[in-house]
Amino acid sequence: MHRNTERVVLEPLTADNLALLLDAAVADADPLEVMPPVDGAPGWNAERKQAFLDFHRGRALLADGPVEYTYLIVVGGRVVGAARLQPGAEGLEAGVWIGRSDRGRGVGRAVAEQLRMVAAEIGARRVVAVTTVANSAARRLLGAATSTVSGETVTATLALD
Repeated sequence: MHRNTERVVLEPLTADNLALLLDAAVADADPLEVMPPVDGAPGWNAERKQAFLDFHRGRALLADGPVEYTYLIVVGGRVVGAARLQPGAEGLEAGVWIGRSDRGRGVGRAVAEQLRMVAAEIGARRVVAVTTVANSAARRLLGAATSTVSGETVTATLALD
């Protein structure tokens, strides 16, 4: 496995850097990897790009308070994905997507550690992540967490105490 030696940084999503996140998604990810499904032909088209922008504006960039905290994943000055923390009944739910060309390079591990630190700083007692049984990369990142499997869904909870 090739390890990334460049510094991985989480930058809060803002109206000013949202276009950079869209550019990273279009260049290196399938829409279904980075946003809820949108009707129509597969791939990135004008409607799907607008839906991506609207999705983030409606969740992380709300004037009266965000639904979730979203961060750009920046490696060596390049936006390569996004990470989020969403408050929920069980704790902060974490979510991450990394562009295909930066997967398997240790970026996910660095992001997971930074998300745990951010969650602790904002007072969370635990972080929850949901993935699929087939997502072996995500499951490796969740190694220290307590996991439950229900069908094809894996829910992992990591105490921050």
